[in-house]
Order: sequence, then structure tokens, then C-alpha cells
Amino acid sequence: QFNHALGQHILKNPLIIQALVEKSALRNTDTVLEIGPGTGNLTVKMLDKVKKVIACELDPRMVAELQKRVQGTHWQQKLQIMVGDVIKTELPFFDVCVANVPYQISSPLVFK
Repeated sequence: QFNHALGQHILKNPLIIQALVEKSALRNTDTVLEIGPGTGNLTVKMLDKVKKVIACELDPRMVAELQKRVQGTHWQQKLQIMVGDVIKTELPFFDVCVANVPYQISSPLVFK
């Protein structure tokens, strides 16, 4: 069950995921900030292309799903998960931000 008050919606369409990855022009040296990774459909595609993904997720249920998805895989060491509100969190260094951002945080995020 998704929390629509948080703007949760899971990105499932593989063509949209592929387009996001391609249009991001990711390099193998990049550290990517992903906001709201959800179950990790976009995350795992980026992990194949970049040095590291820092995923910031507010919902502990989604964090558990993402951890379960990468556990024991070659992706695990390339993924750092931050639990919390991206607007209120001190963000580490990153090269590029790729996200399927909930509408409610789009303006506060831009101004951050």
C-alpha cells in the first residue's frame, strides 16, 4: 500500500526508466543522488552505470524493499541509503541528481 500523502508512486514502465537513465548522461565515475528510490527500479539501472548511488528515502518500508533487492548482489557495495526527508537532510557530495520526484517537494527541492 502506497502512502499517497507522501506523493508515493512507483515507477514501473521500463521505457520511462531507460529514458531517464539515458537522458541523465551518467558516467561510470558519477556519484548519483536519487530522491525517493521506492522499490529501486530506477536505482538498479543506475547502479549498473555509475560509481555510486546515494538513495534518500523517507518511508522505512521502501528502504527495507530496496535493501532486500540489492542484498547479496554486486550492487550492494555501490548503494548508500539515507533514511529521512531529503528537504531536511544534510546531503553528501554528489555529481548528478536523478529522481522521479513527488510533486509536493518539487519547489522546496529546487530551492534547496
